Amino acid sequence: MVKPSGIDRTLLTVALLLIAIGFLMIFSTTPVIARAKYGNSFHFLNKQLLYLALGLAVFASVILFRLPFYLSPRLVMAAMALAFTGLSLVFFFRKVNGTSRWLRLGDLSLQPSEFAKIALVLYLAMMLSRKETDVNNLRSLGLLLLPVAFMEGLILLEPDFGSFMLIGAITLVMLFVAGTRLKYFAAFFLILVPVLLVLIQGSPMRQARIRSFLNPESFASTQGFQAMQSAYAIGSGGLFGQGIGNSTQKLFYLPYAYSDFVFAIIAEEAGFLGALLVIALFALYYLRGMVIARQSDNPHTYLLVTGLVFMVVFQSLMNISVAVGLFPTKGIPLPFISSGGTSLLSSLMITGIILNVSRQRKVVFTK
Repeated sequence: MVKPSGIDRTLLTVALLLIAIGFLMIFSTTPVIARAKYGNSFHFLNKQLLYLALGLAVFASVILFRLPFYLSPRLVMAAMALAFTGLSLVFFFRKVNGTSRWLRLGDLSLQPSEFAKIALVLYLAMMLSRKETDVNNLRSLGLLLLPVAFMEGLILLEPDFGSFMLIGAITLVMLFVAGTRLKYFAAFFLILVPVLLVLIQGSPMRQARIRSFLNPESFASTQGFQAMQSAYAIGSGGLFGQGIGNSTQKLFYLPYAYSDFVFAIIAEEAGFLGALLVIALFALYYLRGMVIARQSDNPHTYLLVTGLVFMVVFQSLMNISVAVGLFPTKGIPLPFISSGGTSLLSSLMITGIILNVSRQRKVVFTK
């Protein structure tokens, strides 16, 4: 007898544990800076709770939806249209730190690029799974990737080089899974390297970040300040950490200790073992996600889940790599954990879709 396999409880548990760790770290890292900046120690925590309530409502709705709505071509194209609209509207809002990445409504803000990534995976999964799509025909592949190029262009204009790199990596993974020949990847990298060099050379900020990444000690008081402070935090944590709430680097030493560099504070307060636990949870997220992908009913859902899983895993790897000094400084949040409503909403939406796919799977039960 064939029955639905039910929701993947392991992946659900992993997501909830990561959210719990995130709130614990927001509670630990934000009171002092929130009191100094907003006069309310719980400013960041209250905002994150608001986004969590909204995110859990979306999360539960997506999981429990009976039909695989994410396979609908109309919904996919509507999601792409909304993504392009959001990425275009950011240029009409006030810049923050010299970038145009947010749509602001009073005290609340949304970062459209976070949702654009989801729309892009929906689009690529739909297009690459079609029988008429030939991923090894250059003309067909070029037409398919035009929306990707347009989206990448808008994100570069913000500018958001981290999201630009992440979208490029996800696109390559999905093309590889869809069966694109390796010779095309070789040609792509031959084109990509000089393009990246031009983008770096054309931006003094990117040049400074590369220089400070290669030699952080020489830029310890300028561009390498965050990387050095992050290293101090991780190094001082030792094996067991200084205890939750006992970080010193979060006290105005390490900028964005509650968002971009939250992993460094986890290592400082919970030690190597705490940091290893976070890495293990993301590894388990990947393993369970790929099991769901392999057990899905068709190539469309296989590509979709693969793209979504890699998005979360790549983003976590990029964030952790920045914190430990393996990657130049970028404003990439740690999924589920970093303070930031849009990041939490998108992580819950991604996981909700994956869990809905797991719920739609069919398995054979024998009496």
